[in-house]
Amino acid sequence: MSGDHPRLVVDRDVLVVRPEVRRQEPLRVWLDGHDGPWPVYRVELRLAGDRFTATAPDAFEALVRLRRQVEPHGWAVAVQGARRDAWPSGMARDMGGGLRVYVMRPGRAVTTEDDLVDTFADAPVDLLGTIAEQEAYRDAWHA
Repeated sequence: MSGDHPRLVVDRDVLVVRPEVRRQEPLRVWLDGHDGPWPVYRVELRLAGDRFTATAPDAFEALVRLRRQVEPHGWAVAVQGARRDAWPSGMARDMGGGLRVYVMRPGRAVTTEDDLVDTFADAPVDLLGTIAEQEAYRDAWHA
């Protein structure tokens, strides 16, 4: 790893929700460096006194891995990357580190102009889904 890593990419409070509970909690995303040619992204969420951390080759996948840890406790992270109708393209993952996702609309192709949003930007709670719901929506949209 070179001297410019880890590099903080996102540092903000995000809304984290579960039934009857809403709270702002600190979320950070780092580019830790590279494992050979592959980047290593790390997402960290402090939640109710606990620290959840996940790493992956792109920031979106690190978010998914982090969500796999908090979803069993009933928590959802209210960011665009956790919307049931959002998913990154392969190019957004490879070239952009998964820091942007597409909002998929039924019967319509996505465009970078209208549908590309920041993975860690705020998202409305009513648009959030579980990872399983998000994957099902992606699969249905592709079909």
